[in-house]
Amino acid sequence: MQHNEISLLHKTGYSLLGCFVLFWFIYAAGEQFGYQGIWLTGLAFALSFICLSTSLFYFVSFQQKQLDALHDGIKSFKDGDFSIRIHPDGDKHLAPILDLYNDLARNLTEQRQTLSQKEHLLDSIVQASPMAIVLFNPFKQVVYHNQQANELLQVAGSLKGKELYGLLENVSSPIRSFLLEQGSGIVSFEHNDLKQSYYIANQTVTYNHQLHQLVLCKDLSLEIGKEELQLWKNAIRLISHELNNSLAPISSLTSSAEAILEKNTHLDLLPDILQTINQRASNLNAFIAKYAEFARLPKPNISKQNLAATLQSVQKLYAFELLADLPCKHAYFDVLQLEQVLINLLKNAHESGSKVSDIGIKVVKDYNRVRFAVVDRGQGITQGKISQVTLPFFSTKQGGSGLGLSICSEVINAHRGQLKIKNRTNGGIMVEFDIPLRF
Repeated sequence: MQHNEISLLHKTGYSLLGCFVLFWFIYAAGEQFGYQGIWLTGLAFALSFICLSTSLFYFVSFQQKQLDALHDGIKSFKDGDFSIRIHPDGDKHLAPILDLYNDLARNLTEQRQTLSQKEHLLDSIVQASPMAIVLFNPFKQVVYHNQQANELLQVAGSLKGKELYGLLENVSSPIRSFLLEQGSGIVSFEHNDLKQSYYIANQTVTYNHQLHQLVLCKDLSLEIGKEELQLWKNAIRLISHELNNSLAPISSLTSSAEAILEKNTHLDLLPDILQTINQRASNLNAFIAKYAEFARLPKPNISKQNLAATLQSVQKLYAFELLADLPCKHAYFDVLQLEQVLINLLKNAHESGSKVSDIGIKVVKDYNRVRFAVVDRGQGITQGKISQVTLPFFSTKQGGSGLGLSICSEVINAHRGQLKIKNRTNGGIMVEFDIPLRF
């Protein structure tokens, strides 16, 4: 921006020049009227000084007003007010500073408007979320929350400033324990004879240079209820199918045995009939035992174990390639349960149609966790079914029980880990799971 105003320095120079001219004018006029000597000089000097002081006071006071306005404007920034503007009509050397101030005020105003719009949009999204969201400061006081948090805590009105402990009076005991212990996971309980399930996540976030606790809570009762109902339907359908496959032949063979005994003929067939009945009964018993094993999966007996020895034990049953050197000698896990997980995964890999040379296990250390990856080059799994293969009673195999991967997932969860399955780029799948390096 161009400014053509005269500077304060120039104004001061012009004032001095004017006073000098005025001094000689008064001096000459005094001599004309007969005044001489020091009195004339003093009078001229006094009048000139008064004129000079008046001019300088006017110029300086005008510029001081602009400096005061600039001071007030900058001070208003501290209070969050960016609306003050200053018209740069003074000294041209001060004008660029005033222009810079005005530009800064405009930019801050625009940024505040943009930020306000984003905050409003984010708040609208959070308030519309079906998940309860609460942010606590280091003193366990509510800083932010949405409407779902009011419903979860059963408290009306604003929660800001209220302490966590005082908000938990009406909350179910399992949820209260999770919130106080800052735990994360799914909590299930019965309330008014109804099963309730909630997912609770606790995270630490930095806000205003302080660590805050962010709590997210989602009511999963309806979703889990639907999932459980579908699982029960699948279980009943599968069990009915297996029972029918075993009981129908047993019933038929029993009728045949009764007919043979009544007619007292073909008695030589009875041993085969009884053996077949016994075999079908044994198969049925094994089927039921497998489901019972899933239902009463014991807690892991975790202790310090040798990784190499565990893998060598499994390798005697199912061949595989160790794809990298072991990152550590020992880890903490239930050796029997982890061996069963690896056996199930390797069995699936061998049955997938993969070459034995393409079946491998890789173990890596990731900070304080040990990660296992079992890979093959088999048929893989249809993309839409990957998310379901760890569900109980879901199987991609003809006649499969749908319990193998479910048991694997349960075991890893009990070890504070997670099991993931994904298709590989050039065919086959990778099953990855992790366990803590130490407990």
